[in-house]
Formats: sequence, C-alpha cells, structure tokens
Amino acid sequence: MRLPPREAFFIAGLVIILLLAAFIMNVSASAKTAQTTTTRNVIIEWTKNLSDQDRFYPDFIIVNQGDTVALTFINNDTVVHDFVIGPPYSIMVNASVPGLYDDVTGQLMTSPATRNSPGVVVSGTPGNVSAMYTFVAKYAGIFEYVCTYHIQVGMIGYMVVLAPNTSSINQPTIPNQTVPQSSTMIQVSIDPGSGTNINLPGYTPTDLTIVIGVNNTVKWTNNDIMPHTVTATDGSFDSGNINPGGTYVYTFTKVGVYQYTCSYHNWMHGTLNVVTETIGQESQEHGEFSIVLTAYEIYGIIGFGIVALLAIMMVVGRTKRGGERATIT
Repeated sequence: MRLPPREAFFIAGLVIILLLAAFIMNVSASAKTAQTTTTRNVIIEWTKNLSDQDRFYPDFIIVNQGDTVALTFINNDTVVHDFVIGPPYSIMVNASVPGLYDDVTGQLMTSPATRNSPGVVVSGTPGNVSAMYTFVAKYAGIFEYVCTYHIQVGMIGYMVVLAPNTSSINQPTIPNQTVPQSSTMIQVSIDPGSGTNINLPGYTPTDLTIVIGVNNTVKWTNNDIMPHTVTATDGSFDSGNINPGGTYVYTFTKVGVYQYTCSYHNWMHGTLNVVTETIGQESQEHGEFSIVLTAYEIYGIIGFGIVALLAIMMVVGRTKRGGERATIT
C-alpha cells in the first residue's frame, strides 16, 4: 500500500520534527548531569605574610555546589587559630590544643577547644595541630572564612561554591505600601566579653519587638574587644565585619520575626519581632517567587512548542486542501 505523496510528505516531516525534539531533550538531560559532584580534599594552613601577619594559605578555594568538602586545617603556630564560616554554613573549626596561647585573652590554653562544629576532630601538639571537618557545599555563592582571633590583621579567605548553569524567570514583586521610617532608633549592645564567654547572651537586649514607623531602625554597637557580625539566619541582612567600637544600622520595613547571629561566634543570638503600628491589623507580605529552569530545559520547551505549532499547521493545511477538493468535486 502506497501513501499519496502529500500524506507521505506530512508523515516524514512529522517524524523529522519529533526526532529533532528528542535530540534537544537528550542534550538537555546530558547537560543537567554535566556538572558532577565529588569529594574534594581541601588543606588550609596557617602561615605568615612578608609583613609577619597571620594568614590562611590558600586564602581562596573553589568547589561545586553539592561537593563533599573534606577540610583539614593545619595550625603550626604557637597561638590559637580557627577557621570560621558564617550562615548559612555556620562552620567553626578550632585548631587548638592545650599549650597554645590565646592572643585575645593572653592566657595559655589548659583544656581542649570547645568551640567546634559537631564532628570536628583535632589532633597534634602545640606547633603541629590538625583539625579535620567534612561538610557538603549545599549553598552556592561566595563565602568568607576568617580566623576570629586574627581577623583584625587580615586573616581571611573566600570559598566560592559554583552552582550549575541555571536561568531564572523572576516574577515581579507585588508593590507594598510606602513604609514610614523610624522616628526612634533602638540601641543594641554587642556585649563586652561575648566573643570569648559562651555564657553571655552576646546581644543586649536579646529579644526585641519593634514597630514599623515608630522605632523600626536598629543600631548595633560592638562594645567587645573582638570583631563581630550581625547576620540574619534567613539572609535578609548582614552587617559584615564590625570592629571593636564599630556600629551597624538597619531599618526594618517588612513585618516578621527575624533571628540573627554572629558569623564568628555561633553561640550569640538575637531575635527581632517586627510589627505594624495598627493594633489588631493583620499584616500580609507579598514576596517574590521564581521559576528556575536550566537553559536546556527552556530549549526543550521551545522545541516542543515548535513541534506542536508545525503539526497544527500541517493538519490545518491538509483539512483546507481536503475541503478544496471536496468543493471541486
């Protein structure tokens, strides 16, 4: 049985288009798995630069999102050093053993370090200490790591976590009403000794309720001898490094409960409850949402759209020609 030329041409064209769409989707699936995750052994050592200042070596590391990072931090110094990354990772690796000096307090350590993330293993003797910790690089971005004892002399580095190639289609945020600014500034103290004494609250007052348009501007002052940060656990605000005597000011414009901590000292916590001025008014926030697609998924969707469009055009064309033949007959 032989098909009429038009029908054969139609079927051949449809097969070619479907094969093209299958090829596009296959490329999409391959691209999604192109960036593989692995276990990366990362060794970071304490060193000194030409100016005799404490430094990390290397001070710049790159991993892929999803990698397992097996970190070894080596401290060959005679004083205490640690490796700290703030939220969302909240990592604390203290390469310290009894016999090392604490540059902040000027005292000799007589017991093992207690400020470590769960799972940190410390071994060695003064002058040859290793601390090992394994974590998963869950969050993409650039994250600073610091030695909390020597951040003031520049002992910092950066971890870059590379995300898979993605394309985001962001929907616009529904505009909120104009928020009145604060007429009164709330003062929060970063307490003296909070960088070394885990029994101190860290921030005073620790819990606050503030009202938008009345007192929704907050000022933190570092009254300690160590640097600190004011970092929201949800990432909505971050002071960065606040040196002793320094300040950080932030105005809250959205209702909600905000919890924050110090990136360098994870026992320090504070909470802010932001409310509206009208009593009993139900507050509602309109956030933004996003649809995240890989570039190849977008190509696949476009390919299927082309297939559907061409198929419809061919069917319509056949129907039209069939109608014309019927009219002629």
